[in-house]
Amino acid sequence: MSSEQVAVDPAFDAVVVTSHHEGVDGPVLRDALAAGTAYVGAMGSRKTQARRREWLLAHDVSEEALATLHAPIGLDIGAQAPGEIAVAVLAEVVSVWRGAAAAVTSVSDRGGAIHPDLAPGEAYCPGG
Repeated sequence: MSSEQVAVDPAFDAVVVTSHHEGVDGPVLRDALAAGTAYVGAMGSRKTQARRREWLLAHDVSEEALATLHAPIGLDIGAQAPGEIAVAVLAEVVSVWRGAAAAVTSVSDRGGAIHPDLAPGEAYCPGG
């Protein structure tokens, strides 16, 4: 398996990436979207999402498939700390699995900064 090929088991109901590097997370997202994984999500700023989107489009991911990507991930519960962010992400996964996604607000549905009370670059990122 080359570095460009990532095995995604279609039995997985969710794939979440926390990397902010399209060369690392791009292949995983591409393959999860192609496999029809029920929930595919990616952490990162709006700038990271735009860069990731360009990478995915350049690597044969369709606009239709991109429309199913949850990015940035998590329900909009005002999470700041790593544990809170994990809860927000898992809550979004459950809401999608249960078909309740329309009843809750996702971070990806909100415009503007992900952490509006912090200056750019001040948000804590446990993954780098």
